[in-house]
Amino acid sequence: MAGEPSPAVERWGVLELELPGPARDVVFSSEDGRCFASSSFPDGRGRHLLRFMPDAEGEWTYEGPRGVAGSFVCGAAGEGNHGPVRLDGGGSGAGGLGVGGLDAEGLDFRYADGTPYRPYGTTVGEVDEATVAALASTPFNRVRLRAPEGEGLEAFEQRLAELRDLGIEAEVRLTRGHDIPSVVSRLAAYRNVWWCAPEGAERDPDVLAEIREHDYGHHLLTVHGGAKTDFGAPWITHASVQHDEVRAVGVLTDQLCKPILIDACGAEGDAPTPEESLPAREMVARIWEGVCQGGHVTHAESYGPRPWSACGGRPTGESVPRLAFLREILDATPPRPRHNPAYYDASTIEVPGAYLLQYLGPHRYPSRRFTLPGGPYEVDVIDTWNMKVRRLPGAWTGDFEVPLPAEQYMAIRISRA
Repeated sequence: MAGEPSPAVERWGVLELELPGPARDVVFSSEDGRCFASSSFPDGRGRHLLRFMPDAEGEWTYEGPRGVAGSFVCGAAGEGNHGPVRLDGGGSGAGGLGVGGLDAEGLDFRYADGTPYRPYGTTVGEVDEATVAALASTPFNRVRLRAPEGEGLEAFEQRLAELRDLGIEAEVRLTRGHDIPSVVSRLAAYRNVWWCAPEGAERDPDVLAEIREHDYGHHLLTVHGGAKTDFGAPWITHASVQHDEVRAVGVLTDQLCKPILIDACGAEGDAPTPEESLPAREMVARIWEGVCQGGHVTHAESYGPRPWSACGGRPTGESVPRLAFLREILDATPPRPRHNPAYYDASTIEVPGAYLLQYLGPHRYPSRRFTLPGGPYEVDVIDTWNMKVRRLPGAWTGDFEVPLPAEQYMAIRISRA
């Protein structure tokens, strides 16, 4: 196939080539001189395929063993294609709404084209067509799922493409049973892929080297474990934590200075185990609490003999519409809010001098006092369970007290007018 022209592909799209045999280290070169190596994989039907995700417009060339050589043109990204998610290192400045706050680099995510990204996650089991269709009507833009071992990868990658077209990121959990070089080479061309390394991989440099070697696109990469897991290694882009106390987010953020995702804090459901039989109010409360500690908390559901988080299908619990409401609140938040530990009795994120969101959880506070610089501000009282927002009249400045209905699961939003 020397010199054979290939079809055009969009930026961050998937170029697929059929090769005459297995080939490692086919080198792709961009017009600006950057080079990336990709390897072929068997597709289960006797073919050897090679995939590549170009990250820049213009002409690309490739060359490898067995006479593999050619070129293709990379065009502009299509509508809705923002590229893979990366870490965003922008800071928000020091100080808070009068009381100081945390600022750190790399605590946020963005797409490769610079568009901000905030994960709203869920854990699913089998990702079939019904599951993808269900996800299209949920607030979730990130799913945690496990790649099948052996056969089943062809159907799995079709589901990845469908999730990509819906704007949903997929954190693919790898296991010790996977042929990691083949799986990573096969899936790395999908821009919506994140990697979750096999259990214990933070202590196994060989496994990590395999993932990095075959992932030319440098997708986000993590391990999943308890709070004592060593998430500090530089190759870990974000922490995927198992912890039922979501207020640990603030502490972990201070320690690691990287995004914290509580990916297993329990599940709404009726399973026989305590961690998988949470009432919906508790599931929603944990997610609000973790978000207002400056992190991200992943939803899970475990009802019936085929629960969503084990088998896919369709979520049936009461959490999902309330998480859609939370997403509406957070999507209207200014960029890069930070947890402010000064509000020790109520989880709080803020954008200094401009915005504050405070979650009161199970406490029935009759009022809350704030001292804010400048002003004026607008104040909203949010009923997180009943999904209602009540704007308090007037312009608020200086030192003031916000009256509350003394009910559980309320939040306060303060925005510069």
